Amino acid sequence: MDGSFSDTPPSVSKQNFTIAGISVDVFGLDDLSPDVQEVACLWLLHPRLQTQACMRPLAAAILNAWNDRDESKKFGLLAVTFDQRNHGSREIDAMANEAWRSGNARHAQDMFSIYRLQFYPSASGQAADSLQREPLLTRLSS
Repeated sequence: MDGSFSDTPPSVSKQNFTIAGISVDVFGLDDLSPDVQEVACLWLLHPRLQTQACMRPLAAAILNAWNDRDESKKFGLLAVTFDQRNHGSREIDAMANEAWRSGNARHAQDMFSIYRLQFYPSASGQAADSLQREPLLTRLSS
């Protein structure tokens, strides 16, 4: 994503919360109109080998574009980011992020954890991390 956005993203509020033991950045909470009646949450999941920090310019661009619209007075929008498993602040084993050609003999198992939701009825991997945040707005308002 390097070069996709300017080095200075547009201004947007950011608050950090710890939810289910994971550091979660919520963008736009302070920018909501006092008249807002409903709020949607946009999950910005960073790409492989990146961190949640790379999503900040995208969050700012989307939220600023939305907040310029008349609809934003009644319908708010938040953007949420967190580090995927074994990335950024959650990195445990750097080799587990690498491919076979880089020496990761467990590459298949490491990648399988991302897609497991498609094969099993209970969520796991990064899908579970997202699903665990469902009560986010309830927790933020208390």
